[in-house]
Amino acid sequence: MKEKNNHEKGIKEKFSEAMELPKELLLDIPRMTILGNEDILIENYKGITAYDENIIRFQNGISIYGNKLNVEEMTDSEMMITGEFKHIEFEN
Repeated sequence: MKEKNNHEKGIKEKFSEAMELPKELLLDIPRMTILGNEDILIENYKGITAYDENIIRFQNGISIYGNKLNVEEMTDSEMMITGEFKHIEFEN
């Protein structure tokens, strides 16, 4: 099953490149825009699994660490996080 998912992902990546489309649109992956160390816009995020003023963790394996973290704005597909960012981790 995992092999099928990797094959499907490869096809989508090639299609994305051929059509000159952003990968995040076809592959259902998040896109992050970091503005300094005080604002992060996350598009195509998945649900939040942990949230307090020191960590925000998402279902897709992204964790943001810092101080005074706050979700300023949130829609179905975008989230603006403010605070003092220390580091970001990506899990496989």
